[in-house]
Amino acid sequence: MSLTEAQHLVLDAQGQQTPTPRAPLPQLLAALAEHYRAGCETFTKAALQHVVQLDQSDEDTRHIAAARLVAPLPPNCLLTDVNGAPPHTAAPPKAPPHLITEVLRAYPHTPEVRERCCRCIANMCQLSADASTSIQLVPAACHSGTPATSTLPLADALVEEGAVELVLGTLAIAGRLSSKGRCWTAMAMLNLTCMSHNGAARATAAGAVDRLAEFVLFLLEDASRASAASTAAPIRGLVEEATIALDAALGALTGVLAAEAPENASSISFNYEKASYVAVDAVVRSLLAASALMVRDGRNNGAYDASLLSRRCGTVHFSSASETQQTAVAVLLPLLHKGWMALQSLCSFPANLPMVFDVIYEAANANQESMAMANETDGGTEEVLQVTGQTERQYVAALSCLVDAALFLTTELEGLEAVGTDKLACLQNDIRLYVMDVMQAMTASRKDLTSKDTAAASASAGGAGEDAEEEARDSATADTSPVYPTAAAMSVTDVLTAGTVSNMALACAVRLHIEHQERRSRSEHQDRHSTCSAHSQCRRGVPTPYAARDLTLLSKSLAVLANAAEIGDEAATSANAVAALQAILQDAAEGVMSLPPAYGAELAELFRPTESAEDNAEVRGVSGIHPEDRLSFLQQAALVGQVYAVLWSTLRTAQGVATVSQMSVMQTAKGVQTSLRESYLPALAAARERFGARPAADAGDEAAKPATVSWVANTAEETVTRLLKLSDELISNMQRLSESTQRTPA
Repeated sequence: MSLTEAQHLVLDAQGQQTPTPRAPLPQLLAALAEHYRAGCETFTKAALQHVVQLDQSDEDTRHIAAARLVAPLPPNCLLTDVNGAPPHTAAPPKAPPHLITEVLRAYPHTPEVRERCCRCIANMCQLSADASTSIQLVPAACHSGTPATSTLPLADALVEEGAVELVLGTLAIAGRLSSKGRCWTAMAMLNLTCMSHNGAARATAAGAVDRLAEFVLFLLEDASRASAASTAAPIRGLVEEATIALDAALGALTGVLAAEAPENASSISFNYEKASYVAVDAVVRSLLAASALMVRDGRNNGAYDASLLSRRCGTVHFSSASETQQTAVAVLLPLLHKGWMALQSLCSFPANLPMVFDVIYEAANANQESMAMANETDGGTEEVLQVTGQTERQYVAALSCLVDAALFLTTELEGLEAVGTDKLACLQNDIRLYVMDVMQAMTASRKDLTSKDTAAASASAGGAGEDAEEEARDSATADTSPVYPTAAAMSVTDVLTAGTVSNMALACAVRLHIEHQERRSRSEHQDRHSTCSAHSQCRRGVPTPYAARDLTLLSKSLAVLANAAEIGDEAATSANAVAALQAILQDAAEGVMSLPPAYGAELAELFRPTESAEDNAEVRGVSGIHPEDRLSFLQQAALVGQVYAVLWSTLRTAQGVATVSQMSVMQTAKGVQTSLRESYLPALAAARERFGARPAADAGDEAAKPATVSWVANTAEETVTRLLKLSDELISNMQRLSESTQRTPA
């Protein structure tokens, strides 16, 4: 095909792009492959635009995936299809480069070409693995038993050809791309990093973390500027293209952060362990922006203003929610899922916490200043509310919306499963876990920095010289948080421990506990009306174990409550919280105390050393502790210990002793203590006697006495020992504090 014929396919007589394609997709691709260099920029842009218009299905995308550049052919060389070629002993030729990647290389400064190529790459990555190879015309003399094209999955083949670096180069000119072009580029980056084996590693080596973070910040700034003109968008303040681009870019950033670090990075396992400030800034600010929109449209049903009344809306059932609320949930939930996932990764590495606090605090202060300026421009007709420590939680929108949106998604929003939105329900469950993990890390960083410890922590942090550092490590302040008590850290955690986070954690814990009790009741009902197995008869009264995911969320929720209570959060130490914790403690204690009557003398099997238990698994048959019952005991004992931690912090408050004494906490703790002393410790002694003295190996005739293996405590023994110590300490301190309170005059 001549250049004139190729141009006639996409350009009119005046040299302008025709509005609709004139040629089928294969012919367009052939013309583009032959003339993308010698043609001109106008021809290439027009041809790619028609390719994008014609790419409407997977079959069309397969045509694009098959478009590769063919090496110059020898004269008089017959062209045949490689799939029908006879076997040949010659070495197979190297796979020709892909058309789209070569066009990207040829036009580094043309945004229209680059963004349309990114759209093709994004679609090609989504093809299944069977579309990884394409039918290509090659010289018949070069045929072999294997195709000339790459046998890698298509996404991996594109990565090998440098697509990751080319797409990152397109991200660098985000300001010159169209709104759709930003979507296509972000989606190409997301698919390359998540749908290939080596994409994340190539992206890391090319500096993708900072490049993606800068792109996310650019999208947020652009969305902020365009919010006034986006009244017709599904989410007011965030147009559809911006939502898609931000979701894809944040997903790619999250994936790269969670990827393994390069092998030459010493002591670094994952990229988030060496995250830069700009990466943390992008994650936090995108999360803050999406949270503000979720609070406004999802929680407050589109209300802009934050009134003096409480903004808590209670339970929102998705099926009966307004169209505004349903749209907000459907659009923003995936974005918030990626944001919380990224923040959870960052907060899991303690060195990142100062950056997280600084970014949140900076965003809150910026919002604070804009609120004051807006009031000044009103001519003083509206009362200006002073933002103090008392009112910061309610009026600093950036920080409060982060907590409010988390509360809405974890606690208040219900019914996603009932309407068949399984994907959204799965995202909501993930967010619950991410939120609790983040809150646990952020509240733990300040739980030891109460007012009495701040001066000591500051003094130890400010010491200079090796001697001062050694003294600090050896002193009592060595246990203080690695987060320096800056204004950012203290202000942010003050808001996090103002009650809302505690209520959110308590609600999650109560919901999980109730759901587990309901499942247990259904299971017991089924056992009573069905043929009982030996296990069901043996384990009667032993609670069903929690699912791993539910136990993790419950454990993190209780850890957040313990951290908040230790700082002094009144909501975490209130009578309502203690009453809810008492219910969890009671059921967990019953689970611990249910094992001895169910197994009797066989309880000693609980403490059998692990190696011995594995060696004798076949010999025991149905005897011994059933694995589900062992797991249930370990879970319930851990929950008892975690509730003890919250109650211990409650006892340190002014009204803590009176609050706890009104419940049956003492009675429950004594029941656990009695069961441990009278049942578990004798069983442990029996296990030591039964399994402790075992021949280590055949020592031969020379040894007078056979060697024995030393006793190694298993997890159950360690759990009993620790839980007994905690029970003794809690009961002793409760008695001492109660006596002290009674002696104190009213």
